This record gives sequence, structure tokens and C-alpha cells, in this order.
Amino acid sequence: MSRDAYTRRTVLAGLAGLGVSACASSPTLDLFATALSGVRDIGKPAAYPVSAAQIDALPYASLGLRVGRSAPAVVILASIEGEDLHWASADRVVLVTRHGRLVKTVGLPRDLVGTQMPTSDPLTGFGKTPGDASAARVYRFIDLRPKDDFGVAVESRFDEQGAETLRILGRDHETLRVRERITVRKWRWSTENLFWLDRESGQVWKARQQFCAEVPAITFEVLKPAAA
Repeated sequence: MSRDAYTRRTVLAGLAGLGVSACASSPTLDLFATALSGVRDIGKPAAYPVSAAQIDALPYASLGLRVGRSAPAVVILASIEGEDLHWASADRVVLVTRHGRLVKTVGLPRDLVGTQMPTSDPLTGFGKTPGDASAARVYRFIDLRPKDDFGVAVESRFDEQGAETLRILGRDHETLRVRERITVRKWRWSTENLFWLDRESGQVWKARQQFCAEVPAITFEVLKPAAA
């Protein structure tokens, strides 16, 4: 085991000791017990069991995380592969994000094992070229396991919902709130994802995303961003 991997494991173990690992000892029973009903509580401040100073002291980037109506928890950046950021919990649940979009998971009751996007993600256009990405309609294709389902077409439509000041651990971020309305015709299922993008850089500071009906909405916010 490399020294860096050992250090990350030590940090994760420490987070688990504080009760802030991404998932409880039984994630299926605890974090995934109930699905988020609507988005009415999305704007409520998260009550993390750690302070901004403690987060700043961590040697790695970190996210605050909720699954459905679970209590907020903390995960850390375990590795970077190209544009993909791998966030890990103490109990080996992994979320992979790309420019703020959830593209892969490991350890959930049903995992997102792959995301293919034939065109550029409209999320990367918001906050940089005002108006150009709004009302965009794109498709991506996802793979899921178990109950193997591959190449599932996801249709997305985007629209801007206005400026919003987002407070995370006492720090304010000026953001643009973007809604993504998705439809999966194969499943006869639809939902809405929400993203809060930095008004200047376009970085996603917060997101609420759901990729299938079997897994509750996953909400995360950036507590400590990854280095550029």
C-alpha cells in the first residue's frame, strides 16, 4: 500500500470515529431506507458534525453528503482520474463526479457503473456563456447493476432558475441555480436534478441528483474543493 493510500485510509478512519463517514455501517438499511420526497428541504442548511476549521485542516478535498433524508456526512477525495473525482467513505462507498455530475457509484443498492455522453455536458457551459446552455436538450447513456441494464438513454432539458447565495459551513458562494429535467422513456420515469454553479468559474458547489428510482436522491455540497 502506498503512503498516500495509507494516509487517506487513516483520514477516513478518523472521520468514521467522528461519526461523519459517508455511510452508516449498514448503508442499505440506514442511508437508503427512505427516498427524498420532492425538493422542499433542499435549501435547508446542513448540520455537519464538524466545523469549517476541521474541514480546512483535512489534507484532502471533501464533500458534505446526504442520501435521501439521511443525516449529513462527509466524504473525502480518494483519487483523480482525468476529469473524474473519486470520493470515498470509510465503509468503501465511492461516488465519482465529473464537473459536478455523478457518473459512477460503488457500494449502493443499485450502482451507476457507467455514463457515456456523446456531446459536451451543458453543465460546463452555465456561468461561462450566459444563456447559451439554457434550454439545452441532450442525451446520455447509463449502465446500471444489479438487474443489469446497459445503454439506457437519459434525455435532459436544462433551464436557469436564477441567482442564489449559497452558504456552506459559514461561507457564502454566489451561484446560479440550474434545473435539469430528465426523462428515461425505457423506464417510464422522470425526475429533476438541481445544480448550484459558481457565477464566475462555473464550478458546481452543490448538487441534488438521482439516476434511478431505486436509489434516493443524492445531495452533495463542496466543503473543500479539489485543487485545480
